[in-house]
Amino acid sequence: MSRKSTIFVRETSGLIKNVSLLDSIALNIGNMSAGIALFQSISPYIQPGGVLWLASLIGFLFAIPQLIIYVFLSMRIPRTGGDYVWISRSLNGGLGVTMAMALMIESTAYFALIAFFTSSAINTVLTVIGEYQHSPLLLNIANNVIVNPAVTTPTLVQSLIIYTISALTFLIIILLNIFKAKWGYKLVTGLGIFSMLTLVMAIVVLGVNAGDFYSKISTLISANNLNVTIPSTKQSFLPPTISLTATLFLLPFFALYTYPWMQAGPAVAAEFKGKRTLKWNLPISLIITAILVTIGFLEMDLIAGYNFNVQAYPTFVYNFWTASIAVASNAILQWIIGLGLIAWNIYVLAYGVIVFARYVFALSFDRVLPSKFSELNKYGSPVYAHSLDLAFTLLLLLIPVFSINAALSLYGATILGSLYFLVVSIAGLVFGIKNKNYVLQIAGIISAGYFAYLTYVAATNPDFGFMEPNGVPNLITTAFVIGTLLIGVLTYVLSKVINKRRGIDIDLAFKEIPPE
Repeated sequence: MSRKSTIFVRETSGLIKNVSLLDSIALNIGNMSAGIALFQSISPYIQPGGVLWLASLIGFLFAIPQLIIYVFLSMRIPRTGGDYVWISRSLNGGLGVTMAMALMIESTAYFALIAFFTSSAINTVLTVIGEYQHSPLLLNIANNVIVNPAVTTPTLVQSLIIYTISALTFLIIILLNIFKAKWGYKLVTGLGIFSMLTLVMAIVVLGVNAGDFYSKISTLISANNLNVTIPSTKQSFLPPTISLTATLFLLPFFALYTYPWMQAGPAVAAEFKGKRTLKWNLPISLIITAILVTIGFLEMDLIAGYNFNVQAYPTFVYNFWTASIAVASNAILQWIIGLGLIAWNIYVLAYGVIVFARYVFALSFDRVLPSKFSELNKYGSPVYAHSLDLAFTLLLLLIPVFSINAALSLYGATILGSLYFLVVSIAGLVFGIKNKNYVLQIAGIISAGYFAYLTYVAATNPDFGFMEPNGVPNLITTAFVIGTLLIGVLTYVLSKVINKRRGIDIDLAFKEIPPE
């Protein structure tokens, strides 16, 4: 028996290399969620003088050092679990386990919220199309059945309707992944292609209707009683004075919701077909995301004018998607764009199901979690890891059913994301020092500094939910963040003790690169 077979659960992972370059790009773009960034994640928080498309470009530039780390380490250590493996092998096993568990729990909470608040996207589509097509049926469904939980406190029946839709969507995605691993990837790719095509269609529709934008958008403004003045003539696409401070203020929103989220591809790198996929999946994905997001925000300023947008964005009703549906006029175009917005949310869930299972698989393969979670069924799927994801998500989905405020508080847990990427950046720096790779060292220093700043902002800026406007940490968010980190520490300690009784030192796994 080889030494590695006594350290790890088995000598090979058993996962099949069937992920193409297209599949990996779709997985990454779902992770970076360009379509959701253009919905309600960023634009409502704009301040006078802040320029969204410029902040997008700056955010893209700051993502490049992190990109260098991820591409280099993916090619050197292409293993399931990606950055968890890099942290645990370059820095410390206990730290790697703690951060991986924190990321998994935070991500599952986020996916549960995305599933639940997908209803806000459905509600938005029904409302805007209902207003423009004068459909009492659509408006009645939007007002009384599938309500927007971020705006209207749902009744228990309405919450259960939303829960059922969310749970069924998640269950279908899980079952596809369980039945055949390849189907899970193809679902992500199909949703990704449709989502991106509809986003491009929305960009084209806005451009075609630029000439009468104000007259067409007036229905959206008046029907929703928005306190926004529609100008009589076209305005400048720039503010009277660009405020660098206000523009940089937007960076954390881009960073915490879009560009840094590039761990999806590396997490499944062991399943990639060929070195070309390893090398190019992240650069292509990051560039496509930057193009879509930057053009989306730039076009809005070019067509609607900066001053109009800075008035209308904070209403949470007016955004890139609602504007494109509004000006489309044609019902078929409106429904295609609307379905695209809804698809972006399901797209995020679909990629999340795959990536969560791979982190669970990697931790199980290192004997940190029970070995059952690294078992594959006859279709090559980590069935028990997916089952854990389903159970955990269905449980977290109950939170917004009983308390919307408690659910919204969980968004403040995004601080764990910036903290996680800070640790990954340090791992890249240490790896660069050990291997005398000066490019990796420089990238690690810049990336670590950037994420240290973002972690500070996430902890102190009330807009991110961790800190209340009165300067006191949100109790629910703080408990969730601290509890998540403690769970990670306890998981490592317990697994170490349990395996020691079996005569296995799990720390030996962190001195070896796991087999493919």
